[in-house]
Amino acid sequence: QGSSFAGVLTETAMPAAPMDEAEDCGHLYGYGDPASKTTRLQEIAAQRELDVKEAKVAKPEAEVRREAEQLIADIGAPMSLTECLSAAETSSWRLALAAEFKRASPSKGDINADLDAAQQALEYTKEGASVLSVLTEPKWFKGTLQDLKDVRLKTQAWAKEHGVRRPACLRKDFVIDEYQVLEAVAHGADTVLLMVSILPQSRLRALIAFSREWGLEPMVEVVTVRELKVALDAGAKVFGVNNRNLHTFELDKQTTALIAKALRDNFKIAFGPGHSTKILALSGLSTPEDVQECRDISCSGVLVGETLMRAPDPGAAIVELMGSALSGDAGRGTVGALPVAPGAVIVKVCGVVREEDARCAVAAGANMIGVIFAKSKRGVSVEQAKAIVDVVRRFGERKDVVAAGPRGAAPATVEGLAQRCAELRIACKRTPLVVGVFMDQALDEVVETSVAVGLDAVQLHGSEDAAFISELRKRLPHAWVLKVVHLPPRGESDAAGLSEELRSSLTARAALCDALLLDTAVKGSVSGGTGATFDWEVARRVQGEWGVPVIVAGGLTDENVGELVGSAQPYGVDVASGVEDAPGVKNAEKTTAYVKGAKRARVSA
Repeated sequence: QGSSFAGVLTETAMPAAPMDEAEDCGHLYGYGDPASKTTRLQEIAAQRELDVKEAKVAKPEAEVRREAEQLIADIGAPMSLTECLSAAETSSWRLALAAEFKRASPSKGDINADLDAAQQALEYTKEGASVLSVLTEPKWFKGTLQDLKDVRLKTQAWAKEHGVRRPACLRKDFVIDEYQVLEAVAHGADTVLLMVSILPQSRLRALIAFSREWGLEPMVEVVTVRELKVALDAGAKVFGVNNRNLHTFELDKQTTALIAKALRDNFKIAFGPGHSTKILALSGLSTPEDVQECRDISCSGVLVGETLMRAPDPGAAIVELMGSALSGDAGRGTVGALPVAPGAVIVKVCGVVREEDARCAVAAGANMIGVIFAKSKRGVSVEQAKAIVDVVRRFGERKDVVAAGPRGAAPATVEGLAQRCAELRIACKRTPLVVGVFMDQALDEVVETSVAVGLDAVQLHGSEDAAFISELRKRLPHAWVLKVVHLPPRGESDAAGLSEELRSSLTARAALCDALLLDTAVKGSVSGGTGATFDWEVARRVQGEWGVPVIVAGGLTDENVGELVGSAQPYGVDVASGVEDAPGVKNAEKTTAYVKGAKRARVSA
């Protein structure tokens, strides 16, 4: 695609000598390789090229230009992205949150397809987001330009009413033509994303220059050091480093650190606070630790999308991720297991037999998927379990187990258990874990099954003693270990009688395990899934008085989990029969409601 802007001076780049095709396109994936297959990213870019051609026919460029000029006259010119990021660097968070609105993605399918863009963006704005990233690609991401305009209008009105700086609006799309930049301006964008991975060098330079003519400092996305050099040669100032390679959809969260090091060491360019060059980390960020790593390498911002889009309460999710913008708490290091922050309850769905049920649960936000190898109506074979592990790993974008840290790092005490529970929460927030449930089975069977299936965690549901657990730890040093403690059903005892026997039992297991579950013991049934509850006041007092984090199981449903979380505030919740149509057959609506009800309850209760 030719452009009259191809030779325009950029802010920092001198006029470039004409390039041959190999130089212009040599950085593009598969260039010069006749055996290279078209990637999904290239497919999307090709479709956007067709979309632009159709759009130009439906609405000529001159008309879009007039609309852009009129919108600027009506609501104001684009703000400076660089100034926006610089302001965020002086905030309590020390970097910008670029909060993203996307209904779907090619890798995950629908994320939250029915959300209203402007209302979601307003929630982001109220909690301190500095940038609002709005996906406008319609086919794979289910976005629209109207989403972008609605976001700008609603958040600008709120910011004006409250006397604060409005967030910058980013058009996140596959921009290949100046026409799309004009569309962006006409719908309220302050910046656009330009992807080096789909643009020849000449196109990138032209689009940077054209964007700046309209007052937009573009965010230039890079994935490799070679792409970084192309972007630098084109005069880019704000770099979005995508931790996900969109050609392969592989995620590597070290990509941002690699690019930052290359910018500093290879190209001798200073960036971050006090400098005009800025880096933002894009993709795969879901925990406070992820954000802190970005602060540590002088990132000016982090872009977070899926985590916020799946959150029942996006405001609470932002506070958990970034700290409170109002309190000045940016947080550093591991957040404790107790008390449980809003939306931070660990949610486990157990007795999963079918792949589609695992897929539904993790898409809803479940942190753990339980597969039962004990004698049970919900028991699975090794092959069934492997298929479920594959589903969960694909969703979590990983290829191996999520290993527990070295046990020596935490003391063998209740305090040590709380520390390991905090680490477990971090692990299963980044990616769901698969837990294998065993009950009084031979140690060899537990170990062999865990290795064969690729389990992340082992849950012991029977009378396994300290010697068994210790030997299991030696044999499976990287597995998280959960242990169930059984309580009588509600009505057969009460919380006032918290016994020394219970305390002794929990304390002994705390020294050996990574998490403890309280489940209901029913006469004649020892395998769980009984549908019976125990007195939840026990859980509240065990955590509050003894400092022992607990996962509550037994009798939970989508209808009562909110009441439990709101009253007892447990570290975690676990359901099996309560969301089923039949043993091992989960109801998708109930499963989704259970997960979201648990995550939302701390705010509403």
